[in-house]
Amino acid sequence: ISTNNNYTNPINLKQSVTFANQSKLKINALIATGDFISNSSRKDAILFMESFTKHFYEGNHIPSFICTGNHDCNMIEKVSKNYISKEKIHSILFPKQTQTNQNYFYADIPNPQGGTIRIISLDMLDQPGTEYNTRIYAYYSQEQIYWLGNIALKKGITDQHSIIILNHYPFQAYSPKANTYLCDGDFVHPWFMIPEIIEAYRSRSSISKTYLNKLRDNKNISVNFNFHDSKGEFICYLGGHDHFTTNFDIHDLENENKSIPPQKMLLCTNQAPSEVGIIYNRVIREVDSLSSNSFCIYAIDTKEKKIYITFFGAYKPTDKAEYPEIQIIPYSQSEVSPNSSLSENVKINQLEKM
Repeated sequence: ISTNNNYTNPINLKQSVTFANQSKLKINALIATGDFISNSSRKDAILFMESFTKHFYEGNHIPSFICTGNHDCNMIEKVSKNYISKEKIHSILFPKQTQTNQNYFYADIPNPQGGTIRIISLDMLDQPGTEYNTRIYAYYSQEQIYWLGNIALKKGITDQHSIIILNHYPFQAYSPKANTYLCDGDFVHPWFMIPEIIEAYRSRSSISKTYLNKLRDNKNISVNFNFHDSKGEFICYLGGHDHFTTNFDIHDLENENKSIPPQKMLLCTNQAPSEVGIIYNRVIREVDSLSSNSFCIYAIDTKEKKIYITFFGAYKPTDKAEYPEIQIIPYSQSEVSPNSSLSENVKINQLEKM
């Protein structure tokens, strides 16, 4: 959000949607992982959110999915007159989402290689009131966690399903010294709660555990899921928050299965043309140039189990010349050849992420 990317004319957002809708690119989905507003007066914040919704979907003819980010609640103070409730967020960002009538959902889209990609979108602002400052603390309700384990990961899932989960915050421990990608925020319940559920799903095992609430007594979350007969595969998480393009493996899970590769999470930088990295990078953007915008194109090959990332705009976390134009990330035990390339003859699932 800036003077040249404001709610009256969000240039970068409009350019990205137009880019993704070029038929020759064969983009299968458009994904945005939260922080659709900065923090300002409630009136202005709602204008920004409404503008995002309008320009994200207007003239957009491909499947498009979003998840909430910590700034979207506009909780500038602990209890704030500027706070935007989850009900108001739903009315603006998710007006047609009636599957759960909540700000979390799943959706299936065809995989050009055969089968189905299931997008599961999580809501980190899922509190009924203002008990927690969700601009800082990610909160998932007991109901949402139950839905994740018993509905989103099971209902209608076949052996031909591949799963991508959208979550704004990186699934890592909070580190005030920036030793992880979560240095300015935390989770109300342990950061590893959702990854441990996913690990049980990937391992075709059960999980029965109580996750303690760090901030309140007697408000813990209990899980009891059986994935022994589950189907489908997990690809990765897509997130944001850091304004930084990177990916990492998720470790330190109590039920981590060492016989399969670790879970992957991919983070994407943001689109604000005035953005300059402060903590993790020092990317300098030039207004009215290609570097003022930034998004990634993820080509997911579910046959070879690889994700190919192509970048647009100010994507680089470094100015080193050897930084690759295309990154290749395996999400299974298959090895990556040093000369791996993406065949133009192979149909793959392409997602634009911003």
